[in-house]
Amino acid sequence: MSNSESDPKWILSKGQPKEDDELRAAAGRLWPRVQAHVRHKLSNKDPDDRTAFAAEVWEAVLQSVSKTLHRRAEARSRIADLDAYLFGAFLHRFNRALKRERRRQETIEAVPSSRELEQLPAAHDWKSARELDRSLEVQEIIGNMDVWTREVFAARVNGYTWREIADLYGLKENQAKLRFGHALRKLAARLGNRK
Repeated sequence: MSNSESDPKWILSKGQPKEDDELRAAAGRLWPRVQAHVRHKLSNKDPDDRTAFAAEVWEAVLQSVSKTLHRRAEARSRIADLDAYLFGAFLHRFNRALKRERRRQETIEAVPSSRELEQLPAAHDWKSARELDRSLEVQEIIGNMDVWTREVFAARVNGYTWREIADLYGLKENQAKLRFGHALRKLAARLGNRK
């Protein structure tokens, strides 16, 4: 991981309002504590996997808190200790992510052989196969997007409005929509020609 990726401040864009300065500072202070907690809880995992897992959960926490603070002005006044609040939110999300991961592992371990896998009802379900095909197509499309289009796509999936996205990139709302639509059409044409 590069230094910029190991520092969580990149999650909150420099173009954000002043309110995020305090959040950005708290994120920088807490990042070593977050890593230490993950290192302790996941001591049996590869260090790179631990850091990636921590960064993924921490990113979700910071984005969620940032959006909440921007949406509700009174929310910041209710938080007495931002560091404690952020770390508590991280612990909550981290524990949820661990539970999901354990369930996923248990599901994988519950079907030790391909013969047993074929006996599962979903193994013969055409709907599941279609959903898998669609998921693979979406992954391929996202993988072929340019950085700007991928960032905008991720922002939309995470609930950001076109206005918020446009403000982030210094565009008008309509310009952001048009640029995104043009990028998708260009991508569709390129992928259509490949097949």
